[in-house]
Amino acid sequence: MAFQRKKYTDKQYTPREVLAKMEYFCAWQERCPHEVREKLRDFNLNREDTEQVYQALEQEGFLNEVRFAESYVRGKFRVNHWGRVRIRMELKMRRIAPDVLESALELLEETAYLEMMKRLIAQKKAQYSSDDARARDKTAAAMLRAGFEPDLVFKNL
Repeated sequence: MAFQRKKYTDKQYTPREVLAKMEYFCAWQERCPHEVREKLRDFNLNREDTEQVYQALEQEGFLNEVRFAESYVRGKFRVNHWGRVRIRMELKMRRIAPDVLESALELLEETAYLEMMKRLIAQKKAQYSSDDARARDKTAAAMLRAGFEPDLVFKNL
């Protein structure tokens, strides 16, 4: 079954009600501007009201593209163990401005990045140790899927 977004067509919401709902939506977790605009579109407000709600969210600090990008980079690196390539691709899909994207990626310290990659390579090698002939290839493929740069992966294998 395909995922369907909830449309708020049953009731006509006022901009004040939409703002309250969107404040809760943005307070729950960091949101990118594109995601907020998509959610606002579901409320079927006119363009003026939609833009007013969006501007209010920005002014009140519920929405900040830089804060979102930085939080996203830190979280995906620490928790999901993603590399720069994958993080960059995901942020581009969320329509983050290129200059914001690059400045957020600069938060990743090179030493921590390399340590994480080496630790993941060791884990993957151990995981694939039963298949010695293909262990290196499988490890490299796993690291590339995680978004680490090919030259760094092969240099550290």
